[in-house]
Amino acid sequence: MIRLNHLKILAGINQTVDIQGIIKSSPEDFVVEEIPLYAPSGEGEHLYINVRKKNMSHDELVRKIAKEFGVTRRQIGVAGRKDLRAVTTQSVSIHLPKEENDLPESFGSIEVLSSSRHTNKLRLGHLKGNAFVIRLRQVDLQNANMIEDKLKRLEKNGLPNAFGPQRFGNRNNNHRVGLAVTLEDWESVVKELLSGDDRHNAFAAEEEYKKALDSWPFGQPAERNVLELLSKGKSYESACKSIAKPLRKLWVNAFQSSLFNEVLARRVQDQTWDEIIDGDVAWSHGHGGRTFLVPQDEVGSKEILQRTACFEISPTGPLWGAKMQLAFGKAGELERGILQSVGVSDLNLGNLKHLVRGARRPLRVCVENASVASGVDSQGDFIEVAFTLPAGSYATVLIEHLLNGE
Repeated sequence: MIRLNHLKILAGINQTVDIQGIIKSSPEDFVVEEIPLYAPSGEGEHLYINVRKKNMSHDELVRKIAKEFGVTRRQIGVAGRKDLRAVTTQSVSIHLPKEENDLPESFGSIEVLSSSRHTNKLRLGHLKGNAFVIRLRQVDLQNANMIEDKLKRLEKNGLPNAFGPQRFGNRNNNHRVGLAVTLEDWESVVKELLSGDDRHNAFAAEEEYKKALDSWPFGQPAERNVLELLSKGKSYESACKSIAKPLRKLWVNAFQSSLFNEVLARRVQDQTWDEIIDGDVAWSHGHGGRTFLVPQDEVGSKEILQRTACFEISPTGPLWGAKMQLAFGKAGELERGILQSVGVSDLNLGNLKHLVRGARRPLRVCVENASVASGVDSQGDFIEVAFTLPAGSYATVLIEHLLNGE
């Protein structure tokens, strides 16, 4: 069960009555169906299966598929990671050059809905979007009309494209670890990674690394590995560089996301999150996310205003990296100022090339196929919200917007 906490980013849009509500009181209350970017061709070395899981993490899904088909995890591809406490449907590719004879209808709690073949492995991002059906609990049914009105406005104007809280980890500190990695401040990486309120965290804070290791939970292998090396006298840097690259990349991605959210929050506050300003890099929604720097003499022109109004283009924010396309003018000053406020330099970004390259992300996204219904089931009253979002956008952000009244 998740009780929604209002995002800072929405504070500049909605400033009146809040609607109370919770999501994910049961997995069935949060249903996600992946919308594929392309259909498999029917031929190739990769078996594509469309699967449904319930109350299962992404890692557990991959592990069970690998075991069922006798392959390594590297031979499995996905287009996106899906929520744990939810009912989710998605495609998974498995490198199986040899044709399989019998495909199971299910294994364990994983249902196999359909299958085909294709020439390439699924990669992260190979999806058009996700369709959601979410039931809000502990919410007054009299608010259904208000929620429906807000959802229709989102369909018309777009949703501020913030990263949701899950991006920042269960302890809401992935971005702080990522900042320390970016600055190559290895001592701070260790301190942040091992921080907490439990007894084993206290041992780590006191640099009693052997005692911390002996009492540390076994479900946290990265922390235990760092502690083992520190207890043997290894340096902070050596201990941190022993951490698997995907995990270090996850932390840096979270840091990128925190800076993007800060830029978006400032643009919402200035009421420029849905318009092109001086120096903006624009996102072309209908051309696969192509970006382009808007010439200064075209900002405010009839063409740019029309293209923005009809959701053909939107302003973007930074996912900082050495290869990121830079904004200039007013937009660039804002972005660069936020980066400099945390002490990150171009040299730091250059040192991250092995983890991230940098990119632009639209400040707003389309909300489609939206509807609202209300009802009662064995768990009580609910308001059911259905909508579709493009890949990389967060349903929890949209729900926050609906419950933060205006």
